[in-house]
Amino acid sequence: MSISISASTNPPKIEDLPNYIKKLDKTNVDYIHCDVMDGKFVENVTFNHKMLKTINTLTTKKLDVHLMLTNPSGKIKKYIKNGADIVTIHYEAYKNKKKLLKDLLNIRKFGAFAGLSFNPSTNVTEILPFLYFCDMLLVMSVVPGKSGQTFISETFDRLKQIITFLKSQEIEVIIEVDGGVNNQNLPKLKQLGVNSVVMGNFLYSSSNLSKTINEVKAL
Repeated sequence: MSISISASTNPPKIEDLPNYIKKLDKTNVDYIHCDVMDGKFVENVTFNHKMLKTINTLTTKKLDVHLMLTNPSGKIKKYIKNGADIVTIHYEAYKNKKKLLKDLLNIRKFGAFAGLSFNPSTNVTEILPFLYFCDMLLVMSVVPGKSGQTFISETFDRLKQIITFLKSQEIEVIIEVDGGVNNQNLPKLKQLGVNSVVMGNFLYSSSNLSKTINEVKAL
């Protein structure tokens, strides 16, 4: 089975993003991965729900929205209203884990798939209890916030731990990996059971976007 590709909005400058979205819309990519950063949870600042609405008008692709925000709770509904099909929130953004659970349930309530992400520094065992309430788990294979980083090799062992748990509990979720994914490490990710990968710089730097996407999906 072909792995799904979620093309990140992070590499292009904001003024170049609309043209890039239009190019992606003509390809075989599965999702547009909308990296939303507030300059607090991560260093960079990208765009808000208003820009997401614009992106939604430029593409027929599903929008995979990754909220790298300090306080995502009050903003979730706005992103879903403006076109998000998947909303992913970060484990580390919540000191109160009951609030995290509530927000995962609210994402579903508001009509989107509920995603949970966690940083490379977070122990896998911490996030396992929340997998019962997720539709997708976004595994960060770099420190979030900057495009073009190198894939952290320890991610493979973390994925094995996660997949073993999911199988033991008979939980079905989309497993997506984000950060430094390319044609070299993707076959191993697929072999492990990863369903979807986020690709940023690898796609954006391609001279033939459609060809690159088709080649990646064929790996």
